[in-house]
Amino acid sequence: MVHAAIREATPTATAAVRLQARTAELPGLFDEHLPNIAHRLADMGVEPAGPPYARYHEYGPERVDVEIGIPVTSRVPNVPELPDAEPGEMGASTLPGGEVAVAVHRGSYDGLAQTYEALHDWIHGEGREDGPAPWESYVDDPSEVEAADLRTEVCWPLA
Repeated sequence: MVHAAIREATPTATAAVRLQARTAELPGLFDEHLPNIAHRLADMGVEPAGPPYARYHEYGPERVDVEIGIPVTSRVPNVPELPDAEPGEMGASTLPGGEVAVAVHRGSYDGLAQTYEALHDWIHGEGREDGPAPWESYVDDPSEVEAADLRTEVCWPLA
């Protein structure tokens, strides 16, 4: 059972990279790219406006198309729009606005798939349809919080 709610999201500017890779490579992608984005934003004097996120444009057992990024208060200057950036190059993106179903996952990232499945079922149980490209925001830093206590907010746009 998942505790979920529908909320109205505001479009949020982000700085991100978009990558296609093997699903097994995901942990390494986060370890590589999130610090790089954070350091580049700091060098530019841009403050984060929320926790880091991963947005899944496609997710399968073998391959993933993922956008990894950090919300910012306004579009980052002098970087290309994410679709125009080279794979792995930082670009400007946006987390979408509109209705999203939200659930908070507690615990290690290993259990996130179950939260996605439960949220998907909850959406349909509410008589709604899920939209494309759900994302997760990492509320807690795993270097500061025990794995069992991590909070990850899962957001799924509604169709």
